[in-house]
Amino acid sequence: MKNKSGKTAKKTLAFFLLFLFAATIQNIAAQSDRAELTIKIDQIISHNFPNVTLYAIVKNERGEVVSGLSPGVFRFRIGGMEETGRSSIIPFSMREPPIDYSIIISNSGIMEGEPLDFQRNAILQFVDAMKPRDTLSLYTIGEEANVIFEELRRDAIDPSVINSIDVTTVQPRLHDSVINVVRRSQRRSTERRVVIVISDGRDINSRFTKEQLNAVLQEAQIPVYTLGVRILGTQFLSNLDEMASLTGGTYLFTPQVSGIPASLRSLNNIITQPYIINLRVRSMRADDLPHILEVSINENDFGGRGQRTFIAVRIPVPQWARFLIAGAILLLIVVLVVLAIVRRVLKRKHMGITRRRCTDCRTRMRDTWDTCPFCRYLPGRKKKAPKEKLSA
Repeated sequence: MKNKSGKTAKKTLAFFLLFLFAATIQNIAAQSDRAELTIKIDQIISHNFPNVTLYAIVKNERGEVVSGLSPGVFRFRIGGMEETGRSSIIPFSMREPPIDYSIIISNSGIMEGEPLDFQRNAILQFVDAMKPRDTLSLYTIGEEANVIFEELRRDAIDPSVINSIDVTTVQPRLHDSVINVVRRSQRRSTERRVVIVISDGRDINSRFTKEQLNAVLQEAQIPVYTLGVRILGTQFLSNLDEMASLTGGTYLFTPQVSGIPASLRSLNNIITQPYIINLRVRSMRADDLPHILEVSINENDFGGRGQRTFIAVRIPVPQWARFLIAGAILLLIVVLVVLAIVRRVLKRKHMGITRRRCTDCRTRMRDTWDTCPFCRYLPGRKKKAPKEKLSA
C-alpha cells in the first residue's frame, strides 16, 4: 500500500511539474508575440494642478503612430503610486485644439542655394497644412533669433515674406536663438505650444552654454522638435537630438536637403496625432516639486510605457476657492445695492414723502403738502388746485 501511494504521489508531482513547465512555455510564447508599444509624453501642462493635461504619442515597433486605442487600456502612476483620479482620453484629431508653432530655420552662409531654398519651400508647405486656428511664428538663427513674423494665422501669412529670407553673415548662435524663441513662446496664452528647429546643429560663440540651454528647456516644459540637416557633416547633429530628447520632442535626420519638406511634414504628423489626456490627480497635493508621471498600457496583445517629469504647481488660491470668493463678492454687491434701496425708501417714508408727485415737475411730495415747494414760484406756471380727497 505504501509503495502504491508513493508512486501515486510521484506521478502527481511529475504531472504538476509538467503542467507548470507547459504554462511557462506558453506564457513566454505569448509574451514574445505581444506587440511592444512606445509611449512618448511630449508635454505635460500642470499650471492648474491637480488638473493635468498630457499630450502622449503612442508608436508601434515600426515607429508608426498608433491611434484608436480605448481609454480603458491606459494606466497612470505618479511617483510609483497608482493614480486613480478621473481621466478623459481623446485623440487629438477628434478635438484639434489650436497649436502655437514656433519654427527656427538656419540661413547662415553655408545654407546658400539649395539648403535655404528647400527650407523656404518646406515652410510654405507647412503653412498650407496649418489648421485655421493655428498660429505660426518664424525665426532665423542669428545672434539671438531674427524675427520674420510672429503669431500669424494661415490666411495672414504672406508667402513673399518667406521667399524673401536670404543668407546672412551673422554667426549661428544656436543656443541663444533657441532660448530666445522658447522664452517668447512661454509668454503666449495658447495651451499647446511647439518649437521646431531646422539646422545642421552648429553653434558658434553663443553667450549661453549648453548646460544653461538645457536648464531653460527643462523649466519651460515646451516640446522642441528638431530636424537635422547634413551640410558639412554630422558631428553637430547630436545637439539637436539632445534638445528633442530632453523636452519630449522628436528628432529626425535628413541626409539630403531635398528631403527637408517631407521631413517637416513627418514632424507635423507626429505633433498632430497624440492622445490628449486630462487627468485629475488625487494621490498627491501640489508642492511645487518635480514628480515622475508614468503612462502605461498593459494588455494581452500589446503593451508599453513612458514617463516624464512635471511640476506639481501650487496655485496660491485653489480654483474652487477663487469661484467661491467671486460668488461671495457678487452676492455682497447685490445685498449692498438692495440695502441702499431699502434705506432710501425708509428715509423717504420717515420724512412723509410718498409716491405722490407734482403734476408739473414730477417731484415726489409729502402728504401734507398742498402745493409743490419746488416749482410754485416759477414764473409763467399756473398751479393746479389740489384735488379734494373723497370721503368714504
